[in-house]
Amino acid sequence: MMGIKKVWRDDTVNTCVACMLCQSFAPRVFKVFGKMVVMPDVDYNKYELEIREAAESCPTGIIKIEEEK
Repeated sequence: MMGIKKVWRDDTVNTCVACMLCQSFAPRVFKVFGKMVVMPDVDYNKYELEIREAAESCPTGIIKIEEEK
């Protein structure tokens, strides 16, 4: 697996439905306050598996990941 450079919510794709799945997978990375927020200053590589699981499980597909090159 490559490292993760960036994680964000892509509102152009769909809308967050606040199901809280992302927060249940990676609570240090994602918080849901009406809509999902990616927490600042997180070492994404420390939670890489959890972030990938959250992105794959997101029912609206709005969690996007940018890989390190």
